[in-house]
Amino acid sequence: MPTADVAVKIAQALGVTVEYLVTGKETQPKQFMLASDVRALVQNFKLLKENDRKMIISIVQLYKKMSHNG
Repeated sequence: MPTADVAVKIAQALGVTVEYLVTGKETQPKQFMLASDVRALVQNFKLLKENDRKMIISIVQLYKKMSHNG
């Protein structure tokens, strides 16, 4: 289980709540529910080892940075 600050960064990078990362359940109204492919991505992400998660977060952050500058 990641620390709280790491969980927040992961959730932000994936566009989900920390609660969803931990429980896999949505508590938000349906209008804010994630698409099934995004939920599947989060579920797979949760199965990764911590170092792999960190690498994925870094890749997402780099991609976001590059796409804003492009």
